[in-house]
Amino acid sequence: MAPVQIGPDGQLVPTGGPTSAPQPPPPGAPAGTPATHGVRLSLLIEFLLQRTYHEITLLAELLPRKTDMERKIEIVQFASRTRQLFVRLLALVKWASNAGKVEKCAMISSFLDQQAFLFVDTADRLASLARDALVHARLPSFAIPFAIDVLTTGSYPRLPTCIRDKIIPPDPITKVEKQSTLSQLNQILRHRLVTTDLPPQLANLTVANGRVKFRVEGEFEATLTVMGDDPDIPWRLLKLEVLVEDKETGDGRALVHSMQINFIHELVQSRLFADEKPLQDMYSCLHSFCLSLQLEVLYSQTLMLVRERWGDLVQVERYTPAKCLTLSVWNQQILGRRTGTASVHKVHIKIDEADGSKPLQISHEPPLPACDSKLIERAMKIDHLSVEKLLIDSVHARSHQKLQELKAILKSYNPGDNSFIETALPTLVIPILEPCGRSECLHIFVDLHSGMFQPMLYGIEQSTLDDIEKSINDDMKRIISWLQQLKFWLGEQRCRQSVKHLPTVCCDTLHLSNAASHPTGSLSKHRLFIRLTRLPQYYIVVEMFDVPSCPTELEYKYYFLSVSLLEGEDGPPSAQLLQQFKPNLEELVLNTTPGRAAKPGAKRKLSGDQGAIEPKKPKRTGEMCAFNKVLAHLVAMCDTNMPFIGLRSELSNMEIPHQGVQVEGDSCSHAIRILKIPPGKGISEETRKVLERSLLDCTFRLQGRNNRTWVAELVFANCPLTSTSSKEQGQSHPPASTRHVYLTYENPLSEPVGGRKVVETFLNDWNSIAQLYECVLEFARSLPDMPSYLSLFSEIRLYNYRKLVLCYGSTKGSSITIQWNSVTQRFHISLGTVGPNSGCSNCHNIILHQLQEMFNKIPNVVQLLQVLYDTQAPLTAINKLPTVPMLGLTQRTNTAYQCFSILPQSPTHIRLAFRNMYCIDIYCRSRGVVAIRDGAYSLFDNTKIVEGFYPAPGLKTFLNMFVDSNQDPRRRSVNEDDNPPSPVGVDVMDALMTQLQTQASQGQPQPFGKQPGGAGGYPITSPPASYHAGVAPSPSMMPTQSPGTLDPSSPYAMMSPSQRTGTWPGSPQVSGPSPAARMPGMSPANPSLHSPIPDASHSPRAGTSSQTMPTNMPPPRKLPQRSWAASIPTILTNSALHVLLLPSPTPCLVPGLAGSYLCSPLERFLGSVIMRRHLQRIIQQEPNLQILNSSEPGVITFKTEVLKCRVALNPKTYQTLQLKVTPENTGPWSQEELQVLEKFFETRVAGPPFKYNTLNAFTKLLGAPTHILRDCVRIMKLELFPDQANQLKWNVQFCLTIPPSAPPIAPPGTIAVVLKSKMLFFLQLTQRLPVPQEPISIIVPIVYDMATGLTQQADIPRQQSSSGAAALMVSSILKRFNEMHPPRPSECTIFASVHELMANLSLPPGGRP
Repeated sequence: MAPVQIGPDGQLVPTGGPTSAPQPPPPGAPAGTPATHGVRLSLLIEFLLQRTYHEITLLAELLPRKTDMERKIEIVQFASRTRQLFVRLLALVKWASNAGKVEKCAMISSFLDQQAFLFVDTADRLASLARDALVHARLPSFAIPFAIDVLTTGSYPRLPTCIRDKIIPPDPITKVEKQSTLSQLNQILRHRLVTTDLPPQLANLTVANGRVKFRVEGEFEATLTVMGDDPDIPWRLLKLEVLVEDKETGDGRALVHSMQINFIHELVQSRLFADEKPLQDMYSCLHSFCLSLQLEVLYSQTLMLVRERWGDLVQVERYTPAKCLTLSVWNQQILGRRTGTASVHKVHIKIDEADGSKPLQISHEPPLPACDSKLIERAMKIDHLSVEKLLIDSVHARSHQKLQELKAILKSYNPGDNSFIETALPTLVIPILEPCGRSECLHIFVDLHSGMFQPMLYGIEQSTLDDIEKSINDDMKRIISWLQQLKFWLGEQRCRQSVKHLPTVCCDTLHLSNAASHPTGSLSKHRLFIRLTRLPQYYIVVEMFDVPSCPTELEYKYYFLSVSLLEGEDGPPSAQLLQQFKPNLEELVLNTTPGRAAKPGAKRKLSGDQGAIEPKKPKRTGEMCAFNKVLAHLVAMCDTNMPFIGLRSELSNMEIPHQGVQVEGDSCSHAIRILKIPPGKGISEETRKVLERSLLDCTFRLQGRNNRTWVAELVFANCPLTSTSSKEQGQSHPPASTRHVYLTYENPLSEPVGGRKVVETFLNDWNSIAQLYECVLEFARSLPDMPSYLSLFSEIRLYNYRKLVLCYGSTKGSSITIQWNSVTQRFHISLGTVGPNSGCSNCHNIILHQLQEMFNKIPNVVQLLQVLYDTQAPLTAINKLPTVPMLGLTQRTNTAYQCFSILPQSPTHIRLAFRNMYCIDIYCRSRGVVAIRDGAYSLFDNTKIVEGFYPAPGLKTFLNMFVDSNQDPRRRSVNEDDNPPSPVGVDVMDALMTQLQTQASQGQPQPFGKQPGGAGGYPITSPPASYHAGVAPSPSMMPTQSPGTLDPSSPYAMMSPSQRTGTWPGSPQVSGPSPAARMPGMSPANPSLHSPIPDASHSPRAGTSSQTMPTNMPPPRKLPQRSWAASIPTILTNSALHVLLLPSPTPCLVPGLAGSYLCSPLERFLGSVIMRRHLQRIIQQEPNLQILNSSEPGVITFKTEVLKCRVALNPKTYQTLQLKVTPENTGPWSQEELQVLEKFFETRVAGPPFKYNTLNAFTKLLGAPTHILRDCVRIMKLELFPDQANQLKWNVQFCLTIPPSAPPIAPPGTIAVVLKSKMLFFLQLTQRLPVPQEPISIIVPIVYDMATGLTQQADIPRQQSSSGAAALMVSSILKRFNEMHPPRPSECTIFASVHELMANLSLPPGGRP
């Protein structure tokens, strides 16, 4: 807005006056700028308010004094005046809303007026110039000469010379003239120096460049010159530099300020002008100043030493600036040793007053001793200008004197003393025990700060060093007694270090129960007990004596000590034997007397000759003089030999003949050879003799760094088996083939090396070798007569007398290891894989326990191989069965059930339990066949059922589909359907197979027969009777209750564990309702396997190859349905069993409808039987379904309101459950809809993984009204045949159980169909994507209101983590559909709503539901 202001009369006027015409700006003012500044509107309002408030205040003070009429007049005037003021303010505020435009126009108008004024003024000025100034103006003459110069020469040479003389400087002199001038000046300076009285201290001078430079080291440097050649011209001081430096406290800064330098410069220059001897006066002045400065520097350094490092150890006695400085050191009273007579050592630093030209003078009090000229010379100079170095040099010389006094005391005690003094650091090195290494010497230092002796010895305790320090500082002669003590201490340390690398423990004392009466109590006090850690009952005692003739030598005696500790006592041991070693080590031998390890001996001295010994400095490198070779050899010899003596003693105590301890090699190792090993228990005489003849040698040796590992080497000849191991073949040396077996024994730390435990362990290992050898001998005799198929099936991979490793299989990829366990006294069998199969599981691990039990009863390797041969193919197929527990199979969705439980009963009898309900017995037989029966029937009476299991209807017919038509017709029971088996107490399978074996083995020899005296003979084609009958019987053979005691209403009815009778000898103990109830562990499977999300990972056999039924199998025979038919075994080939148990696609189904759960034909059959059983119970519980009586066995018939349903197994495969739907009257049902319902039941309801809730949900749909069921069938058609609706954006899948990704309305796996007044069901929509990427799937809960006919999304609260974008879009689409297509009576809108949803639902790009 335009600026305004208050006029003198209180009225608002624009800035610049009441006139509206713009005034021209004053001269010099910039165009467009206003004359004055405006006022802010807020400030103007504030002023008005303050003025109004001020007037009110005045009225309040003045009106009470006036009359009533005057008061009224004043009030009216105030109101009128204030009202007019605020009316104007209101008008101004209203005008201010458009003030911006007015201001712009005013500025434009002002600018145009200013421009017009400038034009007029310019015209006036030009007119005045033309009329007045230019009337008489004339041009000068043309400067033709100047123009010619510029045009021709390019220069202007006609400038006045005064300009050049005043501005341009003269030319400098040339370099040659400079050199000539300086040379002449140098000659003048030399002449002046020669003719002048020059002080001798200024002899260090340099003349150059017309200057003379005088340099006095450590003081100053002055540069002078003369200003002419006249001798009377005085010297001129050009530069002055002080050379006094403080390298310790100066921090690199100058000691003299520049102003001080200038003052001294002027002072010296004045002396040079006025004095007759100018140079002498210059030197005296500067020298005096520098000495005072040096003294000040030393004083400053002393203060810093006191403050930072030395403290009270140095004191300033007196300091006089520019005169003297006195310091005191080694003040014993200050150091705490207040003897009263201690002298104080002082250092005086002063300036010589008699001769001021001398440097600082040093003196000591008391005077320094004449010990070392170099030390004294250093202590008398202070050229370095360091007070600390001066003090150190002083105390260094005094320390050297103190050490000399101490060395004289040592010399008086020992004339052959080899101690010496090191001058670098005042140290007296005293050898304690000759010969002495440098680290073993006693070093006595002198503390430079305090003057005290400080001893140092490596390895000694600090408290001892403190005692030595106090003693020798009080009295230096006490060092003699300390050297005697240190000598024995060092001798003991040498002994400790010499055996440090050996397995020993050293101690100074040994507490013995009989120390008072035993000779050990009379040993000297300087002794050392060395205990052998591997032989804790033995000690080596070292006794030390002084040598009177040589104070620096020791004498040693070595003893052998044996102690005993009574068992069960914790007290000290008792000393048994103490005897010295012989003096000559070469004569050391082992004594074999009953007091073991007694070694006679004598004294041993480790000193040199008694003659004079030349002083030698201690060795610096090597330090081998500290090693006691004799002691180390004694310890090593005892440690090596004593274990053999202990082992020899144990062998003798156990009456095992041996050759004693023998020396091997180059007399560097020992060994004990055993002549005869005692026979083990349970070994036949024949085996013992053969094993003794084959054993060539048995030797015990010690190995390892700690000598606690015994190695027994056994050398065998004539190995009965030849293996394929390259390592074992490399040990054979034809023709005299021998095998070396090494047995290793780690001796426990708690027992002595060579104790009884080692011998006992060796005898156990020998018994293991003998037990296995007996088995191997029998196997070797049977090898020539072993059938060829077994020779091709197996090979001997390794036999090392401790274990036998056989590899078997078509590729020899499986291995079995046999060895004897001496702890359990049984054979131990372990299975594994080798070669390319390494890392895989061995198929026989299932029957490992049964194989071990069988082999321990009859240890026959051929029989074991026969069992492995007969069971490998069946067990490989059985291993393909799923055993992982799964969730959601029954009504209890949180309970896991194992699909198949594999329960081996014997090496050839495997029991399969399916979901704790059905049981299949598989018997492995020779010639590549197996026998399969229903294990729910008792083996003794086919009318009785094994508790906990139920017969599987139709099992016999299903198994007959896999019977090979080319197999031996005698194997097929022709009377199995007409004549029931006799309920006698024999095993039908055994009787049948015995007959087959007898027919097959007629007229053939028996190659597996044992030698006379053996356990019997074995047939060729199959193992002996004990091969399967000798093992533990099956639980099905035990007495069982009648099936009438079971509850027919529950498929899981079981007996109490307390009602079970009998045990399973030879098999794993099983307790509980049934063997199938024992599940390994419950890992939650995916409960949504029947939800429509296909996931191959849900199948426990994902990735296995699919197999089809053999084409040569005959069509199934129509057998009469008999309850006992499945109890008669069905003979199948191994290939047929492989097809029966291997996961494969469901036959007779389109691949797109088969589903993702891959399972075996047996699982599909048993699962279909379970689903049929579940269906019968569900129909009885559903009110909308009515069961009908059926004359066909295995067929369930029921009906709804309009449909009649028939459910039965597929007669072609018996692997699927089929639904046949027939409308009772001609209704709205088409044949296509009925086929869709049947297909959906077969593929999505009654198929794998056979869930109870899936079937229950489907039956609820069947009971729904017809119009609802038809819409559901149309949705099922979209799921089964998604390609028929290409215009849709989504694929649909009908969820019969709640999937895990559904809203949390119920646990996953629960029935997903609720049918009451409203219908609730779940759909899964999967987005169709043109490119191969992970599809997006959403779960949509749908609610259909039967009363109103509305179809909408169920309002279920979702988790916070899940996004509700997709749910909101689904709800909006369904709501819009209901608005556009209102439901009509008796019309279902489920399919139409779902179709609309599949066609129009679109998620945001890149978004996830």
